[in-house]
Amino acid sequence: MKRILFVFSFCVILLGASPFKGYAQQDAQFTQYMFNQLYLNPAYAGVTKLTEATLVHRSQWLGYQPTFDDGGAPSTQVFSFSTQLPKWKSGIGVHVVNDRLGPMRNFEAQLAYSYHITLKNKSTLSIGARGGVYSRSYDFSILRPREQGDPFIPTGGKEADYVPDAAVGIYYNSPKLFLSASANHLAKSGFQYQVTGNTVSVVNVEALANSVYLFGGYHIALNDDWKVTPTALAKTTAFKTYSFDAGAWLTYQEKFWGGLTYRNQESVNAFVGAYIPQKRGSKKMFRIGYSFDYVVQGQSAKQPTSHEILLAYTIPVPAIKLPPIIRTPRFRH
Repeated sequence: MKRILFVFSFCVILLGASPFKGYAQQDAQFTQYMFNQLYLNPAYAGVTKLTEATLVHRSQWLGYQPTFDDGGAPSTQVFSFSTQLPKWKSGIGVHVVNDRLGPMRNFEAQLAYSYHITLKNKSTLSIGARGGVYSRSYDFSILRPREQGDPFIPTGGKEADYVPDAAVGIYYNSPKLFLSASANHLAKSGFQYQVTGNTVSVVNVEALANSVYLFGGYHIALNDDWKVTPTALAKTTAFKTYSFDAGAWLTYQEKFWGGLTYRNQESVNAFVGAYIPQKRGSKKMFRIGYSFDYVVQGQSAKQPTSHEILLAYTIPVPAIKLPPIIRTPRFRH
């Protein structure tokens, strides 16, 4: 365990030593992050020895109405798929994100690969990386300038730019403990938009800032039926903005769960869910989950509630079957 903690501490230092600059939280956040871990860390791919397909929809600050014509409440969808490749001691995964915030829309599609190192006591250390494309687009027709007729304000139209993106991570998984550290947006990618105002052309340039995620939890068996899992998630964008989630969830017979988390200086969150076998006795499972967030600070600038729905399907990865060893007395010595 000391060796694992040392490796994680070293990796956290490396992940934190980033030259990128940024000034705002740019990635979508989820309350059911513990069931959507590939989005946080590419090293999670295949580490559970399951083939997993997950779809999450989040409506944040439901009913929020800013000065835009088409609303502005954040709405996010993420699809992820991962599986283990036992023959190569590795895993692969892919995730696609659609994140809308008023006139701005973020889209990303990335492929992940992880290499698994088997440790003692049924533990696994996974090292992963991913790469893909990230797009940010704006619908300038939604914007309403304070001064009408400003020649430097775009009057309409949509503009989008696509840039490369990459992430790395490390993940430790054991029957009781899991730890995760990752860094996203490693490519120094900037967006450029060629838009037309009333009289001039305007070029806007933005850059993705590096995001670091630290996540962990510990399974505590209360008895044969009940298990409680305390968990915590820390995230930062370019070490300019920070967010912390902490809480726990209770699991009954590995079939039903429910829990509470608290997001610092923002909301109290509750979530419930269940595993549903495809058929009686089958190890193929549907997973359904729902979460509810209630804003406790900053209600004057937000709507108080957010909602999230999670749907997933899991299949155990078949074990490698080695050919039988055939021995004959003729060739034995």
